[in-house]
Amino acid sequence: RRPRSGMSTAVSSMSAAIRGAPVRTRIHRAARTPATRPLTRARAVEAPVREEKSTKQSGKGYRVGVDTLNTFLFREEQRGVVSGDLAIIVNNIAVACKKISNLVAVAPIQNLTGLAGSSNESGDEQKKLDVISNDIFCDAMSDTCRANMIVTEEEDVPLRVEAISGDYIVCFDPIDGSSNIDAAVTTGSIFGVYSSGECQIFEHDSVEEAMEKCVLNARKSGEELVCAGYVMYSSSTVMMLTVGDGVYGFTLDTSTGEYVLSHDDVKIPDPGQRIYSGNNGNVDKWAPEMKAYVRYLQLGGADRAKGPYSYRYIGALVGDFHRTLLYGGIWLYPPDSSAPQGKARLLYEVAPMGFLAEQAGGMAMWGECAEKRVMEVVPEQIHQRSPMFVGSSKMVRELQEFLEDRAPVYRNGPRDEL
Repeated sequence: RRPRSGMSTAVSSMSAAIRGAPVRTRIHRAARTPATRPLTRARAVEAPVREEKSTKQSGKGYRVGVDTLNTFLFREEQRGVVSGDLAIIVNNIAVACKKISNLVAVAPIQNLTGLAGSSNESGDEQKKLDVISNDIFCDAMSDTCRANMIVTEEEDVPLRVEAISGDYIVCFDPIDGSSNIDAAVTTGSIFGVYSSGECQIFEHDSVEEAMEKCVLNARKSGEELVCAGYVMYSSSTVMMLTVGDGVYGFTLDTSTGEYVLSHDDVKIPDPGQRIYSGNNGNVDKWAPEMKAYVRYLQLGGADRAKGPYSYRYIGALVGDFHRTLLYGGIWLYPPDSSAPQGKARLLYEVAPMGFLAEQAGGMAMWGECAEKRVMEVVPEQIHQRSPMFVGSSKMVRELQEFLEDRAPVYRNGPRDEL
């Protein structure tokens, strides 16, 4: 390159100044050492051997700590497990959750805590982040052009969106456990992607009725899910995902903005740790046999010599389920006198979590004796609620045996003895 004229003049002036400067004689370091200074022998320090970073590789060839969510989706698409349209949807969900994670982290200093002054279709008071996160999710799904309908906890009716290809129905709870946000306790987002289905619409149907029919006709049960997962916002941001071929976890690396594989082919420990979870504050509202079951666990269950079961409860489905997924035990969400149908929503909370649990080798049940799979429940409305008992297979089966044995007795009148 030709130097600029100003730069050339400056360089020439500097060169002249250097040439005219007195030359400083370089003195060897040893010559500068005072004679009185004792000479010391330098000790040779052996450099530590640098160990190569080991990476755990799964049976499918995935590398923990190395492979990203995009890599996972690409390989699953190559294997024929995931379609290209579904991969785009999952990727956009991941991007939306990055934005929500950032908002959750700065909520106290961005005036994003507190109530928004409205309530959703389920009757819950909406937090400010509920509304903002819902908009983020809806925009993300609209941008994919791969989903033709959105069902969200914060909207009264399904939202119709344009799709250039793919006809998936995406259901989600933008912020689960939003009541925890003000206290900086674990929250998360839950999502489920359903396959397309038949929809019969008549001329006299209103727009809302037509959309409702499309959702209900397409959703025969949770078994129509092709993908489900959640993103937990806690000490780290973690996405747990299933596309019907196992459960995989990805932790958000904030330095690169990538979700990196951190949990490979997750299986719920069976029976796992001796932990039970549920809202103990509502136990008196539960059926007598369920109250007896809690007391049974507090006394040590079938093996009292090991002491009582530990009780853990966060109050957010994502956080409590995540612990159960990794540690085992059981999570109890039965109906009670104030909510006979349960409290968790079927389409975008219970069914996705049930799908994850079964893919991880656990069980997700409901019913008087926990005898019915939540995945088989046919929804009657988009915001339908449902109870759920989920956890390691052994713990859920023990619950089933307990209820089968005690429920008939307690229906004829509660007793205190176990």
